Amino acid sequence: MNSEPETSKKFSVRLRMFFNAIKTKILSLVLKDPLLKGIVIIGSGSAVAQILGIIFVPILTRIYPPAIYGTLAVFGSLLSILIVGASFKYELTIPLPENDSDAEYLFILSFLIVCSLTIILLLVLAIWGDTLAGIFHFEFITPYYWLFGIGFFGIALYQILTYWALRSKDYVTMTQTRITQSISGSVSKIIFGLLSLGSLGLICGDIIGNIVGIGTLGRTIFRRIWHTFHVLDVHKLKSLAQRYKKFPTYSLPAGLINEIALSAPTLMISYMFGYEVVGLFALSFSMVIKPVSLITSSLAQVYFGEIAELFRQRSDRILSFYQDTTKKLFMFGAPLIFIGAVLSPVLFPILFGSEWKEAGIFAIPLSFMVIAQFVVSSTDRLELYGYNHWELYWNICRTLMVIGGFYLAFLLSFSPVATILLYSILMTIMYAVCYYLNITAIKQILQKKGDPVPD
Repeated sequence: MNSEPETSKKFSVRLRMFFNAIKTKILSLVLKDPLLKGIVIIGSGSAVAQILGIIFVPILTRIYPPAIYGTLAVFGSLLSILIVGASFKYELTIPLPENDSDAEYLFILSFLIVCSLTIILLLVLAIWGDTLAGIFHFEFITPYYWLFGIGFFGIALYQILTYWALRSKDYVTMTQTRITQSISGSVSKIIFGLLSLGSLGLICGDIIGNIVGIGTLGRTIFRRIWHTFHVLDVHKLKSLAQRYKKFPTYSLPAGLINEIALSAPTLMISYMFGYEVVGLFALSFSMVIKPVSLITSSLAQVYFGEIAELFRQRSDRILSFYQDTTKKLFMFGAPLIFIGAVLSPVLFPILFGSEWKEAGIFAIPLSFMVIAQFVVSSTDRLELYGYNHWELYWNICRTLMVIGGFYLAFLLSFSPVATILLYSILMTIMYAVCYYLNITAIKQILQKKGDPVPD
């Protein structure tokens, strides 16, 4: 009589022991490998922050109408372009020097550039602000130009501090600040929205969400930098700036081109159709891309580790590994992304309110681009193969294609859906080109080695 319950109990105990053993093994591997530990901590923090951001969106869309949401999208796009050159890319050099003294000087160099550019930005906006507002279509913020200065300085300083934290391997603090940013930004937007502050409240909430954590990340470095400032060696500062001049020379233009390509759709749609349509587009794009980005960031890191090892070995498996990985990504991602996009016109009004129904329609044409991005971006490693110049040329072509596509849509008076479809098709073509470039680069590596190249 009791044999069956006893058997069931033993099976349950063994199952728990099995899972506990797996958990112990995983924790052991993570704790032993500093790189894996960092990836797990930062990756999990980014995932939690994005999930929290998604959870708050249905509340925000019921407080702010699409037109107000569109003003934030335009503000964010303009600020993102400006931020690329905030410290001339010297922040990327902070983790590189062997001694902390050089790293501190690079931190100071980056900080001084940010301070100088912030002052220049505020002066430019004070003198030519109204003219620029007419050109770039952000008249909504004419009384609040100072927000650009605060956002620019705060976000740039946070970026500099992040690279110092990476140098110090302070991954836990980085993760905590990202989660805090997500919560504080969303809560601030909700409070300002309930106070009926409109665009000002939404933008202020976004800035708060981006700069919260400066004090936490900088609590140790600020004291050291303050001491270094008092004994600053200007000659050493200039010497380090010269030593790492490749970053402002090459990384800055490459980053600027890439950011223009990413921000151009928002700015062009705003110019062509107004804030309401760009607000709908911004919500649709973020809801389609965010769930995918939760997977791609971790996937790209894992793929990089695998392909880097094969590359070091000059293994003839590089090509087959790349093709098999992209095939599996497509088979896995395409159905999920496309089905989600098809259901979006029904789900968006339920989740975000009736005003956002058209945003769900935008998700359908955007899905083609997102599928291509999911497959190709995660596995694009042209810089690893030594073809950085191809990556730069591809970014330039992508930017020109995007701007040219929107200009064509403007000339032909395309509807918003048709314009977004054209943009999605052009981006899909560019990702296909990137896939071809990776295949070609791998084949050339194998040919140099002397291995037969598979068809």
